[in-house]
Amino acid sequence: MKTNNSLLEHYRGNESFVARVNDWIEQSQRYHKPVMTPFLNEAECALVEKICGKKIPYRMDGGYLDATLKRVVFFDEDDFSLVVCLSASFNTKFESIGHRDVLGALMNIGIERNQLGDLWVNDDLIVCYTTEKQAEYIIQNCTKIKRSTIQFRISPKHYEQIIKKEKFTTTISSERLDNVVGAMIQKSRKIAQEYILSQKVRVNHEVLEETSKLCNNGDTISIRGVGKFIYLGKLKTTRKDRILIEFEKYS
Repeated sequence: MKTNNSLLEHYRGNESFVARVNDWIEQSQRYHKPVMTPFLNEAECALVEKICGKKIPYRMDGGYLDATLKRVVFFDEDDFSLVVCLSASFNTKFESIGHRDVLGALMNIGIERNQLGDLWVNDDLIVCYTTEKQAEYIIQNCTKIKRSTIQFRISPKHYEQIIKKEKFTTTISSERLDNVVGAMIQKSRKIAQEYILSQKVRVNHEVLEETSKLCNNGDTISIRGVGKFIYLGKLKTTRKDRILIEFEKYS
């Protein structure tokens, strides 16, 4: 699949990644074998879905349904797992270990970020998704995080990260994007417009600069420097003709 100028123009701002996707697709078609990507973020996965559509076979796997980071395989004939789940426990009585500590320890032994999927710490359990190749390397080489001795093992169970969300309600004049973003960041509509026009806002993983776009129920809205939200939609119209809306913010 060759990358043409019209395709790149359609995905303006993502030309480099689109070219990589097309290279992966071309390799899989030319050699008739699976081509696997590193872990991709939500925005990159959304681009893959758009580029491939229903014409190009592909499969995504992050270890569990709602994974944030996923690998993609093109020309997939076998339903094999693209990821490995590693887990390790530690004693919380001696010290606390967080996401940054684990990520730092893994990168210190030479693991690149795109070789790691979702990673989190829940109480005394560390969970990390990675590739099969990197899993063995991590088990052998990542044996200490901070002052704690760690032993990663391949987990037969694929853990799922539980994301905490807080629900909010507020009133706005319309469901325009600038109004909704303003409500989420608790700032004026003018400031919300500045966020949008400076490309700090993604809707369903795409950067949008259209301040007047109407939001739909279930839209994922990410605001750089603020957080990630789910717009749940309109609840009712008030007596003063304002709209009562509801949204969730990821903790």
